[in-house]
Amino acid sequence: MVPVSEVERRYGLVRQAMDETGVDAVIVSGNEYTGFEGAVTYLSGFVIVHRYAYVLLPRDGEPAIVFPSDARYVGEHGTTWIENQVFVDLPGQWLTDQVRGKRVGVYGLEYVMTVRDYRTLEDAAELVPFDVEFDHARAVKSALELESVRESVRINTEGFWIFLGHFAPGKTEREILAPCEQYFVSEGCGRWTMDMVLDGPNGSALPEFKIAGDRRIEATDCVLPSLEVAGPGGHWVEVSRAICAGEPSGDTRRMMEAYEG
Repeated sequence: MVPVSEVERRYGLVRQAMDETGVDAVIVSGNEYTGFEGAVTYLSGFVIVHRYAYVLLPRDGEPAIVFPSDARYVGEHGTTWIENQVFVDLPGQWLTDQVRGKRVGVYGLEYVMTVRDYRTLEDAAELVPFDVEFDHARAVKSALELESVRESVRINTEGFWIFLGHFAPGKTEREILAPCEQYFVSEGCGRWTMDMVLDGPNGSALPEFKIAGDRRIEATDCVLPSLEVAGPGGHWVEVSRAICAGEPSGDTRRMMEAYEG
């Protein structure tokens, strides 16, 4: 659980941005289907497993986290530190009742908030984009957050060494990456992983990462794993290094020479 002092620090940074922007409240949108759930986690500790949720942070007063009641379970609700948990058929209507007539900053206004909630809110309050302001606020990291970043890097780096330890010509992409994923989950990453690979024969791999499949690695392949994870604290990092089992040639050689240089 995030300490109270850290929660208050985060709310203070966002409220400072609210004052500078001249908004009365902030609605933070999170949607697992679009991959934008981290902002909700940052303000509430809650991790969206599926569907969507909102956090309402007023300039004064306590925050609320709002869920659609048509999907009662969208994650482990006990993980949030927000006491006011609201389940309603139409989250947009509940939010409208709280912010009517106010100027409201919305994180995710253009690509996260659901259409039905936006249509309910748009005529009741002045909605302004708040993505840049919110991201600038949470870019100011505390010592606790920096330690979380380091932990994510540690986990990801160890995942790369696991990949290298299992790497061998004749194995499939999936066989090599599977132990990495097993390790990441065991370290508390849960759903916050994305393991991909770029490869091709004789150093001819195109610059396109893909989910690991049944292609078998050859000795002359250029192989570039992309291991992306967030540790238990939720901070996302990526480790990627080029590998070649045999004598490199062509693009593979030039890439490896760049590393050596």
